[in-house]
Amino acid sequence: LSSKDLSAKPLISWNFHDAFGPDRCHYMRMSTVIIGLGLLFFTGHFLSWFFEKTKIPDLLILVAIGYTIGPILGLVQPSDFGKVGSIVSTLALIVILYEGGLNLKAKDLLQSCLPAALISVLGFLVTGLIAFVIVRYLAFQSMEIALLTAVGIGSTSSAIVIPMVKYLSIDDRTKTILSLESAFTDVLTIVLFLVLVDGMAKGVMSSKDILIGLGPDTLTAAAFGLFLGHLWAFLKKKFAAILPTTFAGEAWALLSYGVIEACGLNGAIGVLSLGFMLANLDLLPEWMKDQLSRIPVSYGEMSLLSEITFILRTFFFLYLGILIQISNVNTIIIGIVLCLVIFLVRYLIGRVIFSPKQFTRLDAMVVTSMGPRGLACAVLATIPLQRGIAGGEWLRDALFAVIPFSIFLTAVFVSMSESKTIRIRCQRFFKPYEEKGVTAIEESQS
Repeated sequence: LSSKDLSAKPLISWNFHDAFGPDRCHYMRMSTVIIGLGLLFFTGHFLSWFFEKTKIPDLLILVAIGYTIGPILGLVQPSDFGKVGSIVSTLALIVILYEGGLNLKAKDLLQSCLPAALISVLGFLVTGLIAFVIVRYLAFQSMEIALLTAVGIGSTSSAIVIPMVKYLSIDDRTKTILSLESAFTDVLTIVLFLVLVDGMAKGVMSSKDILIGLGPDTLTAAAFGLFLGHLWAFLKKKFAAILPTTFAGEAWALLSYGVIEACGLNGAIGVLSLGFMLANLDLLPEWMKDQLSRIPVSYGEMSLLSEITFILRTFFFLYLGILIQISNVNTIIIGIVLCLVIFLVRYLIGRVIFSPKQFTRLDAMVVTSMGPRGLACAVLATIPLQRGIAGGEWLRDALFAVIPFSIFLTAVFVSMSESKTIRIRCQRFFKPYEEKGVTAIEESQS
C-alpha cells in the first residue's frame, strides 16, 4: 500500500451499456436491483440467525459486504442510490428509535438515566480531549480540524447499539443504559458539530447556540414526543373505526419525526420519547386513561414493526459499508489509533461508573465493547468539506476510517464477551466483577 488514493479505481468495473447495448441496459439494471433486493432480504435473515447462534454480529458482515461491493470492487456507488439511500437510512434510524422507545419502561429509565448520562458525558469529553491532542500534534492538523474530529467521533450509533443489545445476555438495566447513552451522545455530537461548523464557516463562534441546542431544544424535543404520544393514543381511541390496524403507528412515528425536525429540533429524541410514552400509558391517572386507547400499539403492529426494522437495518448497514471511503495509509493509522482510544476510555469509565455489586463481568465487558460509530458520524464527516472549511477532506477521510474499525472492534469484543471461557480468562482486566455461575476456585484454575 502507498499513501496514494486507494479508492481511485475499483478492482472491477462493470458497464451495462457497453456489455449489452442501450436497448437492454435499463432492463438489466432493473433486474439486477430486484435480484439484489431479494438476496438482501434472505441474506439479512440468515445473518440474523447466524448472530443468534454464534454471537458474531450480523452488522459487521453487512458492512463488510457493502464495503466490498462498493469501494473495493466498484460494483455499486453511493450516487447509484441518489436521494433514496439517505432517505432509507433516515427511515431506519426512525423505526429503530421508535421500537427502542416502545421497549423502554419508566422504571428502567429512572434507574438507568443517571449512569447513562454519566458515561455519555464523561466518555464524550475524555475521548474528545485525547482525540484532539492526537489529531493536533500527531496528525499535524489545524486547531479547527482537531476540534471537529474530537467532536465528530463522540456519537455512539443508536442504529447499531439498540438492535445489537437486544440479543445479548446482559441485564435489562445494562441494555437500557447503553440504549440511552447512544441517544444522548447523538445529541451531544450533532448539536456541537453543526454549531462549530457553522461558526467556523462564518468566522463567529456562539456558546449561546451550543447551550440552547444541548439544553432547551433537547428538552423541548422530548416534550414534543411525549405530547405526540398522548395525541396518538387519543386518536386511536376516538377514531379506531377508521384508522388502519397496521402500519398506522409507524406512519405516526415518521410524521412525528418530520414535524419535530421541521421545527428545528432533534427528531431522534422526539421519536424515542414518542415510543416511551406509548409504552408507559399505564402510569397516567385514571381520568386520562379513559380518554386514551389502552392498546396504542397492537401485537400485530409490533410484529410488523419488528420486520420493517429488520429490513431497514439490513439495508442501513449495507449502505453504510458502501459509503465508507479510506484514501491513504496515514489516515487509516489515525483511524485505528482513535478507535483504540474510544474503547480504552470506555473501559476506564465503565470501571468507575458500573459498580461490581450491581453488574456482572459480562455487563462490564459489553459496556466496554459498545463503541461503534455509524451513520451520524458518516453524515457529519462530509459537512466541513461542503462548507469549504480547510482540511475538510482530511477530516472526512479520518472519520470514514474510524467507522469500519470501530464496528469491527465492537463485533470482536461482543463475541468475546459472550464466551464464558474468554470472560474467565479476562478476569485480570475485570477483577472486581463476578462471573455468574463460576466459583473463585474455577477462575483461579482457569
